[in-house]
Amino acid sequence: MDNFNSIKTDFLQINDEFLSLFNTARSIPGVSPFPFDQWEKVGHVIEKQINEDTLKIAVVGAIKSGKSTFINAFLEGDYLKRGAGVVTSIVTKIRKGSTLTASLFFKTWDEVNDEMKEAMILFPSLERNSDDHQFDIRRAEDRTGLRRALKSLSVEKRISRGTLDANGVLLASYLKGYERIRKELSRDGEIQRFEGTDFSKHKNFVGDDSLAVYLKDLELRIPGVNNLDDNIEIADCQGSDSPNPLHLSMIQDYLIGTHLIIYLVSSRTGIREADIKFLSIIKKMGLMENIYFVINCDLGEHDGLDDLKTLANRTLEEISVIKPGPQIFTFSTLFNLIRQLGENTSHKNMLRAEQWKDETELSTFSDRETERFFALFGEKLTRDRFSLLLKNHLERFALMAAGLHDWIRINHSILIKDTEGAMKVLQEIKNVQAQLTQLRSLISNTIDTASRETKLDVWKTVDRFFDARGGNLVKDIREHIRNYKVDYQASEDDVDDLGFSTTLYEIFQDFKRDVDLFMAEVINPQLIQLTRQEEIKVDVFLADIAASYDSLMGNALQKYEEALESVGISSRKHTFDEIYSIDLENLKKRIKCNVPKLVSSLRYTAKIRTEAIMRLKYYNLIKFIKKILKKDIQNEKAGEILALKDGVQRIKKETITSIISSLNNYKENLKFLYLFRLIDEAPKILNGMLLDRFHVFTVDISTTADSIGMEQSVKEDAINTLELMDDSLQTLSSRILRLREDMGGQTPSLTSVRPLT
Repeated sequence: MDNFNSIKTDFLQINDEFLSLFNTARSIPGVSPFPFDQWEKVGHVIEKQINEDTLKIAVVGAIKSGKSTFINAFLEGDYLKRGAGVVTSIVTKIRKGSTLTASLFFKTWDEVNDEMKEAMILFPSLERNSDDHQFDIRRAEDRTGLRRALKSLSVEKRISRGTLDANGVLLASYLKGYERIRKELSRDGEIQRFEGTDFSKHKNFVGDDSLAVYLKDLELRIPGVNNLDDNIEIADCQGSDSPNPLHLSMIQDYLIGTHLIIYLVSSRTGIREADIKFLSIIKKMGLMENIYFVINCDLGEHDGLDDLKTLANRTLEEISVIKPGPQIFTFSTLFNLIRQLGENTSHKNMLRAEQWKDETELSTFSDRETERFFALFGEKLTRDRFSLLLKNHLERFALMAAGLHDWIRINHSILIKDTEGAMKVLQEIKNVQAQLTQLRSLISNTIDTASRETKLDVWKTVDRFFDARGGNLVKDIREHIRNYKVDYQASEDDVDDLGFSTTLYEIFQDFKRDVDLFMAEVINPQLIQLTRQEEIKVDVFLADIAASYDSLMGNALQKYEEALESVGISSRKHTFDEIYSIDLENLKKRIKCNVPKLVSSLRYTAKIRTEAIMRLKYYNLIKFIKKILKKDIQNEKAGEILALKDGVQRIKKETITSIISSLNNYKENLKFLYLFRLIDEAPKILNGMLLDRFHVFTVDISTTADSIGMEQSVKEDAINTLELMDDSLQTLSSRILRLREDMGGQTPSLTSVRPLT
């Protein structure tokens, strides 16, 4: 990382020196003022991007696998709450900062109420459960009604399939935390910050479900950490086996934008079914290339090193089924953290550390693995960040250096010539300018054609993928929902024990959980695959337009050099290989263009319950009439079962409608707000890069023509300033060359930026 910071410093210094040269150029009388205004803007953009571009690292794994402990050890301090609850889906993001700060981003009241209303759909014992009543937790009567509904549920009713009902826990958490949190929220959301000695107070929110449920995001700023610098964000993600499938969707949204994943596996459990399932999802998302595995070993749980190695080898074999040749490290994150905390840890932890130190083989192995992890981790970060964050900026510097050298030599040649020679140069420049103007029109038409063709291809593919009639995606969703089976025979007993409303609610919750899981595990990975597939088309488009620009500009500038040689200005013999390019990741960052949020939340209406109860009354009426007519009734619960079946059919119908609506929104956002925007913005970015090299030949040269009649002393001052600028530019160009070599990349042809003669 020190190597990266050194090169980053060099980048910023080079950028500052360019800005200084532009200021100098602006002060020279009698020369063409272009292109320094535009280039100054470019320089400030580069400075901002170098400081703001972020490499994101996600730490994921099952609940209790040691994610927070790992990050605390990484940060060399006890900053994150360990063993936080699982009601919320917070992704805790950690960045370097000047002061120790925790920023808590709260949900708005509208977001809180919407989430609660979703949880209350079909909720039993809730009197006012319809679309006509808009629940608002800020109303005392609404809170009272919800408390009464929760209280009226027996223990049996609050336990669903052997665990506490997730919706009941969510609603109870919101009610419990309301009085403590209401002052923190406003209609548009609120941010609360804990700084310095108050920093640890943020753990009270994360560790208490009744407060954490109100949080939308959490960001920590940590100063003075060796493993963390300005351009790294490390995130502690919710457990991959969270009981709420929507949490998995939110983790997926964050993972899409990450550059490196660290997956924690507890040595107490090894690879579990939840791990295999989640890793399979990551593989479908196309994110397996940049993933490290850490077996977080509890040194007190293993008889010896052989026992630990046996577990590690078994884990390696299991992971290799999903990712061949995985990078796996085995060490104790808690052991590392306790030693880093020193006297600031608990007495119990100190005793643990002393005991583990005595286990020499295990502790030495853990230390070696820790060292190996950080060595490879640092190398990967450094290598990837060179290509991710700095490559395009270096190319931009090369173009700016070449363009500035052109400007200097043209103006220098005009100033040192007599009137006849200077006018000849200016006339030749005007002739070439006319050709280049035509070329710009040709390039624009070429790019417009390529853009339209790419958009049409993307449009057809995306629409075909989401097509509700012929596409496999919607077909698979419909089949999954229609094939979902309900055990109505078991439901008869539930109706007796729990009542009709509670039975319908439990059926609905089981169904919704199944669909949410299906969306997260099966559908969302397909959406991500489609997005990556279409990004490849955009990538090809970027390469094609860059090649078109490069070919056309190379020929034009070669003719231009020949024209300048004919009037006595030395040729630079510039080669243009690999100068004009756009990296898709950098393009997305530059224009702040992100993949749309995945489909994760389905909407239902409370009318389902109302209609089901009306159906129940209808079937009970028929049963009553049969009794009056003394007709045989084969099943006393037939009415309830028929009403349940009707309710399930309505639920399935609403689910399909909701998913198709959400998918249509995703489709349009994917096309117009993401893929088409990339296609539209790419030519603008590339044109800006080319103008660095091209526009210097199309600038209005009337100011330069005026310099022919300047006083000789003024001319001499201008010539001296240009020569000093050129000397500085030679030094700057050499630094760019060395920087490119340090990064191990191919070097733009800057060797031809030679001194004025």
